[in-house]
Parts: sequence; structure tokens; C-alpha cells
Amino acid sequence: MGFATKKPKRWELRQLTWTFISIAMFIPFPVHVFPFVMISQAKKSKIRSWYATGVALLMVELALFASFVYFFGAFSQGMLLTLGGYVTSYIVGNGLLLNRAKPFLQRLELAEVRPLAWIPTASSRNRLQELPQATLDTPQLFIERLLHWRKAINNRAIHQNIDKIIHLFHLLEQRDKMEAEKFLVRHATVVNVLMKYDEIENSRLNNQVAIESKKKLEDVIAKAAIAIEQEVTNQFKAGILDVSAETDVYIQTLKNRNLLKD
Repeated sequence: MGFATKKPKRWELRQLTWTFISIAMFIPFPVHVFPFVMISQAKKSKIRSWYATGVALLMVELALFASFVYFFGAFSQGMLLTLGGYVTSYIVGNGLLLNRAKPFLQRLELAEVRPLAWIPTASSRNRLQELPQATLDTPQLFIERLLHWRKAINNRAIHQNIDKIIHLFHLLEQRDKMEAEKFLVRHATVVNVLMKYDEIENSRLNNQVAIESKKKLEDVIAKAAIAIEQEVTNQFKAGILDVSAETDVYIQTLKNRNLLKD
């Protein structure tokens, strides 16, 4: 597991390739690479503030290049200020890329589960994960919070059940979005259980009460995964029965028109 996601470290490093290239390219050609990397990451992660910052820093880089051209050939105060601006811009830009590496990887991980929606800032995503359950009303927030608690909780069995729930929810959402919305209401308690488990785990209490409470909550998550699997199976079974009835009528119609023999 990686430092920011449940993906392998190799996957995380591959996603950050351009961040490392940007850091390595200290000399601008004619501008630094980091504004383009920042804009690209903003588009992939769908974070508006990152996009705006990338555009703003690109304008700064272009202004510095124009200043460099203007003062070129003369070792003046203006040229020194321009070179100083280039260095400052490089440090600030690449510092932001490194600071945003973790939320960027987490957004990419989420994108593999479901399509992303644009959000104002990366911190707004974190605030949404900590909202009371009553405010959780979209599939994306549900998945984000499951992934959040999966990362926070140190329990392999719970990790496996969370992965199973996410997969089943994705199947249900693809099949019937209305049923997926009902799913959020029926199984909202799952997130609350994970939150409570993380709270007990972080308390570092090793007494009998804490151990039994964690065991009970782990059992609830396991049973929830089994129930959700049965629910999704029933949905697919109902769909198969509907198709079967429709095909029986279709075959009988063909026979009635003498287009098909018995």
C-alpha cells in the first residue's frame, strides 16, 4: 500500500512523474514546467482552486519571461529582480505540487471507482468526509468517506469488506441510480460504524471493553457486506427474471406468426 492511497507505491510514483520532472527542470525553457503540471493535475482531480492557481502562476512565469527578454543583455537591477523572481516562482510552484501530492493521489484513486465532480478545494473534500451522516446525500461522498476510513483504519478484514461494499455499490449504481440513492439511506450506518471504530482505534485503549467494542463493530461491517451482496444479487436476479419473461413473450410471438418452429 502506498503512502497516500491503497494503491501500490509504484502506481503513486507513476502518477507523480511530472511532479518530479518539474522539480528537476530548474532552468526555465522559457518558463518553468510546474504551471502546466498544476493545471493538468487540477483537470484530473477536478479541483477548481488548483486550476486557478496554475493559471495565475503561468501568467507570472510569462511575465517573468517578458521581463527577461526586456532586460536581456544588460546586467541591471531589473535583470537581477527577474532572476530572483524566477527562483521564487520555482520554489513556490514546486512546493505547492509536493504539498498537493497526497490529495491528488487520493482523488485519482477515487476516479477509478466513479466519475469525479468538480470541488472548490481539496480541503473542502476533507471537510465533507467529516460531516454528520445526515448531510451525506450523494454517491460520490459515500465512496469518498469509505475510502477515507479505509485509509484511517488499520484492519485488513475491514479493508476487504470496504472494498467489497464499494464494488457492490458501483455495480448497483451502474444498474439503477434510483436504487443506489435508496442504498445510501439504507446503509448510511456503515460510515458511522467505521467512524466509531477509528475513534476507538485511535484511543489506543487495550482494555477488554475497547477490544470487545472493536470486535463488535468489525462484525457489523462484515455482516453489512454480506447483506449488501445479497441485496445487489437480488437486484440482478429481479432483472434477469424481467428479461426472461420478456424473451418468453418474444419467442411465443414469433411462434404465433409462424416465424419460428417448436
